[in-house]
Amino acid sequence: MKKTSFIFLSFFIISTTFAQKTQNYEFKAEYIYGTILKHTKHLENLVKGPVSGGELAIEWQTAGNKPWNQYLNFPKVGIGVVYMNLSNPDTLGNLFALYPYINIPLIKSKFINLYLKPGAGISYLNKTFKNATAYYPSCEVNLDKSNGAIGSHLNVYFTGSVNMEIPLTSGVSLTGDLGWNHASNGSIIQPNSGINMLNAFIGLKYSPNYKSLIAPVKRDIPNISKRLTTEIILSGGVRQLYYKDNKFFPISSVAIAEFYPLTNYYRMGLGVDAFYDGVFGAVNSSVVATENTTKYTRTYITSNLTSNKFRVGISWQHEMIMGRLTAGFHFGLYLYNPIKNLESYATAATSTLNKPLIYSYNINNEDGWLYTRASLKYALSKHTFASIGLKTHLQKAEFIEWGLGYRF
Repeated sequence: MKKTSFIFLSFFIISTTFAQKTQNYEFKAEYIYGTILKHTKHLENLVKGPVSGGELAIEWQTAGNKPWNQYLNFPKVGIGVVYMNLSNPDTLGNLFALYPYINIPLIKSKFINLYLKPGAGISYLNKTFKNATAYYPSCEVNLDKSNGAIGSHLNVYFTGSVNMEIPLTSGVSLTGDLGWNHASNGSIIQPNSGINMLNAFIGLKYSPNYKSLIAPVKRDIPNISKRLTTEIILSGGVRQLYYKDNKFFPISSVAIAEFYPLTNYYRMGLGVDAFYDGVFGAVNSSVVATENTTKYTRTYITSNLTSNKFRVGISWQHEMIMGRLTAGFHFGLYLYNPIKNLESYATAATSTLNKPLIYSYNINNEDGWLYTRASLKYALSKHTFASIGLKTHLQKAEFIEWGLGYRF
């Protein structure tokens, strides 16, 4: 996910950029100030203050030579470079990110422009669990003083914000952003609770060629075809369950969905998802000692059963269409989920659980009935596409799906 998501979006940005008028570019510099959300107990001890840093970016105005440019009201595309001090230099360290993004106009006027800005790329964090770990005198890991949020130096970087531009003088604008930023490796390397931030940006934007900018011109273009589309995706990958085990487990999924476009840039779908997750064959070491044991005690698994490794659900899918690239977010409900009766550990160890389809739960103790997926798809041909999905349970990542799909 880390490198491939950046490659997908980079192809999209680069191909779009070369199609624009070369003089329609702008430089942006912003100061960043914000906070890390303390969504796990160890982050409550690790976060020492506010996040601060800066971002440099270059943006291009789409020229309207592609239909999706006009469908999205002629957005801007850009590439940003980010630096953030994460408030605790000895444990959380610093974040560096490189990411492409798109600025979709919401309001355009002479006095203020308002945009919606999604983006995804790759990040580097200089402090991880391996090089920022504290120990008790007994040599046991002190999780309250260790970086349990980040398990690897290379991570994915997600951003979603609302940003504005206020013209100040010829070629110069005041800019401001308010949004969410995220860094994690999708549980490929544990521990990996990830870092979620709410940040504010303020800065300036400069257009060197403001005297010769070419405004995009609306043309008569056909609407996209309003017909049902079926997609099938086969995905795979690996992940770790627990940092003390240091084992990788295979994952895979099959996703079938039916989509219908409601506008020229947005489609809605209903899908069926089948997941295989090898970690649910790892037997609790407190129950029995075998080669496939784990010290992880959130799910009470007493034997390596194939049936425990499968989950099936239905999902409500929302996706934005931008030429070859489709980006979306899916909400799913498990219909078959044997794990729900094996969580949480303490309760499942003492009684047989028979939970209904929807039930109350604590995400710190179990996965629950709701799953979500952040999705990216890039068309390789009329019918085939490459895909990446980050499957989560609320704010907790389960795994990354690396897939190929067929559309008909």
